[in-house]
Amino acid sequence: MEHGLSRINLEMGVSDGKVDWFVVQLEQNVGQRYGKRDWRQVTRSDHHPDSAWGHDVEAERLHLDLYRDGQKVDVQRGFPPVSAENAPAYCERFFEKSAGNLLERYGPRSE
Repeated sequence: MEHGLSRINLEMGVSDGKVDWFVVQLEQNVGQRYGKRDWRQVTRSDHHPDSAWGHDVEAERLHLDLYRDGQKVDVQRGFPPVSAENAPAYCERFFEKSAGNLLERYGPRSE
C-alpha cells in the first residue's frame, strides 16, 4: 500500500505453517530528488519472541513504536489480543486505516 510517498512494509518468518517472527512498518520516503528513495520508519510493530530484544505479541499484546526523524518518540499500547498468525494482517489493516493521522503526527518534517 502506498499513500503518495509512504508504504507499508511487511517481513515475516514462517516455519511449519506458523509465524515465527514479523515486522510491519509504515514508512515514508524522504528522498529529495526524483527517483531517489530513502525510506524511513514512522511506525513499527513486531513479534520476535526468540530474540533478546524482541516482543511476544501473544504474551505482551501488540504495540506500536512511533518514530520521528529516526528516533523512537512514543509507544502506543492497548490493542486487543491477537495471535501471532493474525497479527501481521491486523497491523496492515490498522496502518491502512490510520496512515493519514500517523504520517501527519510522526512522519518526517519538511525542512
